[in-house]
Amino acid sequence: MLLKNDVKRYHYLITLHTICSIAFIIRFIVLCTDLSSAKKDLIAFPVIILLLELGSSFITFIANLCYVFLRYIGSILFESDRENVGCCSQSFAWNLSTLTCIRCECYLEYPQLISITRFNILIAFEIMRFIGFILACVCASRYSPIGVGYAVLAAFSFIPSLWLLIVEYLHYRRLWFHYHPDVSDDKKREYDSHHLRFLPLALTNDQQTSHWQKSRCNNCLSRNLYHVIMYHSSNTRYPPEQTTDGQIVIGFHQTSHASAASIAKTNFKPGQSGWIGPGIYCATSLDHTEFKANQFGAYICAKVNLGKTRRITNIEDWRSTEKYDTVYYQHPIGADEFCVHDPKQILSWIILIDQDPNKQLLEQRNILPLSSGKYIEDRLEDIAYRGCFI
Repeated sequence: MLLKNDVKRYHYLITLHTICSIAFIIRFIVLCTDLSSAKKDLIAFPVIILLLELGSSFITFIANLCYVFLRYIGSILFESDRENVGCCSQSFAWNLSTLTCIRCECYLEYPQLISITRFNILIAFEIMRFIGFILACVCASRYSPIGVGYAVLAAFSFIPSLWLLIVEYLHYRRLWFHYHPDVSDDKKREYDSHHLRFLPLALTNDQQTSHWQKSRCNNCLSRNLYHVIMYHSSNTRYPPEQTTDGQIVIGFHQTSHASAASIAKTNFKPGQSGWIGPGIYCATSLDHTEFKANQFGAYICAKVNLGKTRRITNIEDWRSTEKYDTVYYQHPIGADEFCVHDPKQILSWIILIDQDPNKQLLEQRNILPLSSGKYIEDRLEDIAYRGCFI
């Protein structure tokens, strides 16, 4: 299916964008010919059509050229995503080439809107071209042969353009709604209502920037899960305030691919033991899960209600006659962690999947794969989304 086959869909996008670019060049030549042969009292129609083409197809054409340039030789000119060549940075060039340079503040909280904005921009461009087509038809009916050639070419150009919009929409749906690394078929999945979605690890902040462990959003108080994952480094810590009970915090948990798939379907299961008691353990940063976890391969970023919290600085002090919802261990070197007792305290989560795990290491540690024997059933080729979220 085209929705699941990322490589095939990506090649379709490249092919359709190429066809649309060639069609634009031909339409532009025909339009310029009409302009040069039109009398002064007939020039209004071709001029308006030309402006519509420049405001739609020409922008897409330039974006496509920029994408090809960045895709194949961009790494030679830009050593990092923050380096400028002239007055242009690599991040801006990628935003231009993927038509995601129109950004709103809300995109920091909901980065999935970036993809749908690109789709809406392409729709707006097609509407502009359709207006140009209508004007060309009116012009051809009144002042033939001026406008006839353009109208015919524009009509045929809508065929690949409409296919392009369909594939672009599938491209958007694939990442945000149809990425299920635990299954390979297209049947509808039943997940826990608190599970937001799976995302590939390659979309996290540290994988999208050349500056390792440097957040792309600084001095930020946002606790939106998408924002935390895509714009903050894995070493960013989210400790709660010192004294307040009932805090909503961000917690990080690492487990195996198989366990992550189970959590997505049936919620967390509290452990029966642990060094600060039984329950569900979370670290305050993604990095800290690397040396706290017993299983590896999937990272869970969760929004957690701590409830009534007992803070300790000595792991022997977790036992108490008073009832607490969470035990929070304040580590002497900052590697804090907390243990919640009830799965209902975990309000929502996103699961990040390492699509290229060290299989030899996982097998050595007896970390089981999915029931199929694979660690990844449905692989998302993230190269198809390169540059969209920089």
